[in-house]
Amino acid sequence: MTHSTPLASGPPQTAKDAAPAGAAVVLYTTSVNSRIAVQTLTSMRDFAEQRGWTVTHEAYDLAPLHIPARSRTGWRTVQQLLATGEAAGLVVPAEHEVATTPAEQRELREWLLSLSAFAAYPHAGHHRTLPPVNEPADAPVSVLTAPVDREWSQSYAMTPASLRRLRDDARMRLTLLRWPGDIVTAIEVLSRLAYNAAVHARPADETPARMTVRLAVTEDEALLIDVQDPRPDIPLSEAAIDGEMGRGLKYARLLGATVSCFLSEDARLKTVRAQLMPGEVSL
Repeated sequence: MTHSTPLASGPPQTAKDAAPAGAAVVLYTTSVNSRIAVQTLTSMRDFAEQRGWTVTHEAYDLAPLHIPARSRTGWRTVQQLLATGEAAGLVVPAEHEVATTPAEQRELREWLLSLSAFAAYPHAGHHRTLPPVNEPADAPVSVLTAPVDREWSQSYAMTPASLRRLRDDARMRLTLLRWPGDIVTAIEVLSRLAYNAAVHARPADETPARMTVRLAVTEDEALLIDVQDPRPDIPLSEAAIDGEMGRGLKYARLLGATVSCFLSEDARLKTVRAQLMPGEVSL
């Protein structure tokens, strides 16, 4: 889906740092949720305007990341605007929204260089997340947290049989991490997330796989519980958290956790995150 403002031309640039004020740019993102796409475009528009660029066109596709960019209508429009010089720059949250593999990324960069066009990725190095579903509908796209102060991570086989060892490890690690919150609640939330991954996020061909668990304590003592799995094609949905597809994630919310989901920068892995603040009381 695309919408535009009157087009303006601007001098071509080869790097975003060299882009002059007034340079014409086109914004692009892709998402399976139109509300998230619109929120992302709003964020990128602010990013561009702060740098003095002129936004001439905004486009998004309602498509998951594994759909090649060449198959998306919105992206083809963006390509045409850049190729004809109607836009001198491209603003996308992160490069992997257009090019997911190293070969595709190299091809994209070479194409932009051939046009003397520049690209800016305001979310590069940061995680793209779905809004926390237990926040209002107009919640921001990104879940912001304080910097991480201390953390631990470990991988486990993606089977329910791993949960006993995982719970024992988490109990010890949360003590060593000196998290001041309710450890019993934290372990229960982690168990729910890990069980959900082990049951619902195994590879489609049933080949053995591993999930990575991360416990991190931020500078304001929030606890981040991350469970990463190899199924980015199965995104976290409100239906899953609301209990329509099993009650595990819904129960994590009832325990006081804020649940969100994001993809790795190369879009090959998915992480489900639960955030707990100290002072939660176990049920």
